[in-house]
Amino acid sequence: MPMVAIDLLFGLLVLATGVALGWWLRTREPTPTPSDPAGEARQAREVLGRLHELATRVASDVGAHTDRVEAINEQLHSSSGAKHEAVLLAVTELIEANSRMQGQLGSAKQKLKEQAAQVEKHAEAARTDALTGLANRRAFDEEMSRRLERWEKLGETFSIVMFDVDHFKRFNDTYGHQAGDAVLRMMGELLRNTARKGDLVVRYGGEEFAMILSRTPVAEAKHCAERARRHIAERAFHCDGQELRVTASLGVAQIFQGETVPQLIDRADAALYASKAAGRDCVHWHDGTTPHLLQSADSIPASEPEAPPTAPPASAPPPTELPAKQEPNAESRPRAAADQSDREDPVAGKTVVGQITMSNRTEFCIILARRLAEWRRGGANPSVIMIRIDHFQRIVEEYGERAGCLVLKATAHFLSAAIRDMDMVAHYDTATFVVLFPGTWMANVVGISERLREAIAKCHLPTERGPMHFTVSIGGANAMESDDTKRMLERAETSLGIAFEAGGNCSMFHNGARSETVEAAMERAANCA
Repeated sequence: MPMVAIDLLFGLLVLATGVALGWWLRTREPTPTPSDPAGEARQAREVLGRLHELATRVASDVGAHTDRVEAINEQLHSSSGAKHEAVLLAVTELIEANSRMQGQLGSAKQKLKEQAAQVEKHAEAARTDALTGLANRRAFDEEMSRRLERWEKLGETFSIVMFDVDHFKRFNDTYGHQAGDAVLRMMGELLRNTARKGDLVVRYGGEEFAMILSRTPVAEAKHCAERARRHIAERAFHCDGQELRVTASLGVAQIFQGETVPQLIDRADAALYASKAAGRDCVHWHDGTTPHLLQSADSIPASEPEAPPTAPPASAPPPTELPAKQEPNAESRPRAAADQSDREDPVAGKTVVGQITMSNRTEFCIILARRLAEWRRGGANPSVIMIRIDHFQRIVEEYGERAGCLVLKATAHFLSAAIRDMDMVAHYDTATFVVLFPGTWMANVVGISERLREAIAKCHLPTERGPMHFTVSIGGANAMESDDTKRMLERAETSLGIAFEAGGNCSMFHNGARSETVEAAMERAANCA
């Protein structure tokens, strides 16, 4: 089969399969406050049906074209010494067959683009938090990347403010979840009204909010944070006939030269935790070394200079501890995987796999540490799964480096389509990906893992040597009291190793003492529910 046809067919099939898998997995879990559940399910089925029909038709067309080309080729070989009219006729048929094939692929590609545009329209809506109407974590990550790029290229500074509603779990337990939802909606309204034009306010997750202040040095950001804190503390709201009030703890940080987005967020988080430790309902700002308490807006001199945009001092706390396993470098990966499908950007904490930008291992560990800290403050229990491509090196050796890139690309597409807004996927090492579920029941994590594994096992990729299929092994763990980042990831890695040693194409989950099968994990989750 011509290489152009292989590449185009692969792109069509993976895109169709990825979009379809995303719909399939997401419809398995309830979405927050859906406006029309029946309509969404119906639309999902319609999109799935159209994509399946399109992928089947494209595969059939390419197969028929291949058969036709082979027949013409045989005709050319058998007509050696025949009249040139017969040869000319065969060549003419070959040109017409290629032309028809090109037209069919072009039409299929256009239809798939239309379907993708429809799905993208829904993805835009998915960048909004349903409860508060604010932007969500996905929009926050995108805006932070844009702000960092403008800072590095144009020197356009910015600051962030992190908010955490004080004693939110206790408030929920006392007044009920409806009152808790009312608090979050009130926070969304207050912060939206407090923000200036050009600032982005987001619901970061749970009871956490964030504000990205564009073109704003830390001196001005402290004023903005204190103004927001006062508005929150002064605002009363009514729920079930009761007048209730809440407060919030805030942390402020300005971007420094040479700093990454995770490092900036870590400093703002450190300032927020300092506010919690200082008794809550206050603001701390981070100077690159230490958080400082802001007494009140009136105590900030109007002439206070900006914090210099220099790198944090060497004494600043190091990033969250990573697992002992060494981060792979370009030399330890197959050349094609490193050069084409795996491009790391250590400044942004990102990796590009098959044109999909995802977090790298370092950023993942930082976010997981934050989720563990939130869980210990009363937040949701986080879970992780590791997905390793079975016998990846053997695939590269038998099918070539190009096939290795296709496998990485296809796996990245599956994961990108499957995860929700609140989840996080990262490239962990050469042939391993990792997903963080910040607040998902273990039974759902097991179910998602199994559906993902089964879907990948059914995927057949076109190569020069014919169709190729591959499988993955999955290892998972949910947070335990004794866990830190390193220990939790080691438990997931242990389960992943056992799944691979069992022959691959299976899932294992660690219960804190040992690894267990899917059935045992589901039974344990049911007993804990």
